[in-house]
Amino acid sequence: MRRFAILITLICLSLIIPPVAFSQEPKGEYQKQVESKLKEFNQKLEELKGKAGELKQEAKEEFDQGMKELKKKEEAANKKLKELKSASTKTWEKIKAETDKAMNELEKQYDKMMSRFKKT
Repeated sequence: MRRFAILITLICLSLIIPPVAFSQEPKGEYQKQVESKLKEFNQKLEELKGKAGELKQEAKEEFDQGMKELKKKEEAANKKLKELKSASTKTWEKIKAETDKAMNELEKQYDKMMSRFKKT
């Protein structure tokens, strides 16, 4: 009877504990997701650069400054992705959170650039 209770307890725990504890699959999926977002971002960035030629001089200077900031954010996101790829299971969650933050900042800067561009 006691063995049966232990067995039931172990089965219940295995259902409660998230699968991340047993597998690195989510890590790989997350990395692919970030890589895909960065690739998509680079395509958008190229489109944005192409449209910059239409801007007036004053707006172009502001655009160029925004592009510098955008490049910094992109570099930070790429750096976090590299850190994520080499992260141990102990540090993965922390670096994932930092990567999420870097990606969010990159998206905010892009949205800011797009809103400025639409106004001009």
